[in-house]
Amino acid sequence: MSESQNTIYSLSRDYGKLFRLICEGHRIAAWADTFSMRDAEGNPYRDICEVRRSGAYEIMISARGTGYGNVWPFMKEEGTEEDVFAKACKGCNLEWIDPVPDAK
Repeated sequence: MSESQNTIYSLSRDYGKLFRLICEGHRIAAWADTFSMRDAEGNPYRDICEVRRSGAYEIMISARGTGYGNVWPFMKEEGTEEDVFAKACKGCNLEWIDPVPDAK
């Protein structure tokens, strides 16, 4: 997220923690960059979306039928499920709402 954007949510890029949460069955709210729409400064617009896992190598990062990053069984050759998932998250600049931020 650009420095000019402001949010009251505790956002995270800890994709390892997010992977563990979705493997436990949680559905997590997140923000992802759009692929085609940008503001006047050239920054991508961001959409709120859901991250969920329905099975091994079956992870969706999506909203209203739009996929921002997915993990599918044919991607097994690309690495572990967690590694492929992290790559998908990075590809759409995913930031997720951490319901319980780690204590500092």
